[in-house]
Amino acid sequence: MEKYIKSYGTLVIVFVVGVFMGWLFFGGESTSEEMSSTHHEHTEGTFYTCSMHPQIHQKDPGNCPLCGMKLIPESGDTSVDVNHITLSKSATALANIQTTSVLKSSPKKVLQMQGKIAVDERRTYAQASHIAGRIEKSYVNYIGEKIKKGQKLATLYSPQLVTAQREYFEAKKVKDSNPQLLRSAIEKLRLWKLSEKQIREIDKSGKVKTVFDIRADISGVITQLNVLEGDHVMQGKILYEVADLSRLWVKFDAYESDLAWVKVGDQISFTVTSYPGETFTTKVSFIDPFINPKTRVASVRGNVVNREHKLKPEMFVNGKIQAELPVNNEVIVVPKSSVMWTGPRSVVYVKVPNVDTPTFEMKEVVLGAELTNSYIIKKGLKDGDRVVTQGTYTVDAAAQLKGKPSMISQKIGVETEPTSTYEVSAQFAASFKKVYQNYLLVKDAFVASDDKRAEEFTITLQKSLNTISMHMLQGDAHMFWMKTSPNLKMNLNEMVKADNIDTRRRFFVQVSKELSDMIQRFGLSKNEKVYLMYCPMANDDMGASWLSNTKEVLNPYYGDMMLKCGEIKKEI
Repeated sequence: MEKYIKSYGTLVIVFVVGVFMGWLFFGGESTSEEMSSTHHEHTEGTFYTCSMHPQIHQKDPGNCPLCGMKLIPESGDTSVDVNHITLSKSATALANIQTTSVLKSSPKKVLQMQGKIAVDERRTYAQASHIAGRIEKSYVNYIGEKIKKGQKLATLYSPQLVTAQREYFEAKKVKDSNPQLLRSAIEKLRLWKLSEKQIREIDKSGKVKTVFDIRADISGVITQLNVLEGDHVMQGKILYEVADLSRLWVKFDAYESDLAWVKVGDQISFTVTSYPGETFTTKVSFIDPFINPKTRVASVRGNVVNREHKLKPEMFVNGKIQAELPVNNEVIVVPKSSVMWTGPRSVVYVKVPNVDTPTFEMKEVVLGAELTNSYIIKKGLKDGDRVVTQGTYTVDAAAQLKGKPSMISQKIGVETEPTSTYEVSAQFAASFKKVYQNYLLVKDAFVASDDKRAEEFTITLQKSLNTISMHMLQGDAHMFWMKTSPNLKMNLNEMVKADNIDTRRRFFVQVSKELSDMIQRFGLSKNEKVYLMYCPMANDDMGASWLSNTKEVLNPYYGDMMLKCGEIKKEI
């Protein structure tokens, strides 16, 4: 008996705390309303909610499906405008809803680019033999050896040079009677690339030299060794290839979507793993006018002085540009956390000014370029609007529960842009369906928190994606595939390379986004169900979506920790 009394007492305490929290969260209902809730006296038009989970909203009293607490009557929304959603001050504080005033500014973006160090092609040199002969002695024996201008590289025996010297001495004997013959003999020696100093030495010695020195034309590092001692060489043969490494190129890969942000003269800071904590700088000197058809990137090049020779060709580098979009006027920029992304036309919530109770209005905006942590707004906001920057999805959830215009229910004063679906071949449709089915296997593995199976199914998903050829699509469908598939493949590759399930889940966020966009464009067969799910807490509270073939919410980002956290956004 005492056990039942204790249990009943616990329930009473929980109920009283719930009633108090409901009063605090929704602005305070009267005692009579609380009592009527206790006795389940339901009046027409009254809705019930949970004091701990305000997203719960139902017509009949009962218990919260999430925590089991008794539901309490919800205060009515007194806003006159049907587009407005009003929350009590205490609810706004509990949900930590924050707003920021938007201002016009110059759009800036931090571009991250990968690349590598390369030899400056303008500072390479081919040391050639200007006359046929035999290498008697080589003083350069390995690739990478440093040489200086004028350094002896090899000695060469050349019968042609021996003959030319003899002709010189014979011409010298008759120089008084035939000076032109002497001039011709000297010019012949010059044509064999003998220096004036060497010609004077020959003249002074009065003897025919049998071997001649080959000296370095420039300073640098030997990059190619083409001869050995005893080799016979022909006139014009390249003996050594030399590169000057005191100045190098840094080549970065820039994606098509980032090229608008890069211009000649921009400063790039970059790092190499060999020198952690040290930052190098360069300026953009050249942007490749062609896109690589395989990687879909353009090369962005800079010059760097390498006085201490810390940098080596083929070193990988990570670069960063503080880029500005070349626009004539300042534009409105909002944080990414404010935008509920639904495509080029997305949704933000704006705080209604000059009202006592926190009131918000959903506005559709046209997105411009994506910045590092924000978007450019082309249309839909004006300078000075206060947008919700934290708690956006909480406001949207409240709007949905009250039947107000929301992200998935844009009813009043909102023009929606229909998503166009491309026509695709039967071959592509069959292959793409297999991609979606393999995606579901990966998703289910994450739901079960099975990292091994997640990795295996990701590899399977990769293989099915690689069976799709770009030649299966035509026109706009082909261009859309070429634009989106590289990112999908890149994120899948990162999932495979990851060494733990948390890292795989982070890349799964982007995989789900890319595949969702593709399905909305390419479609699936009518008997294939696709539901877009959303969890506001995933992805470090930035929110993340995933795809499912059932209406049951099973969260792949948290697994057993919060298996049911999320909601159905729409059926695709």
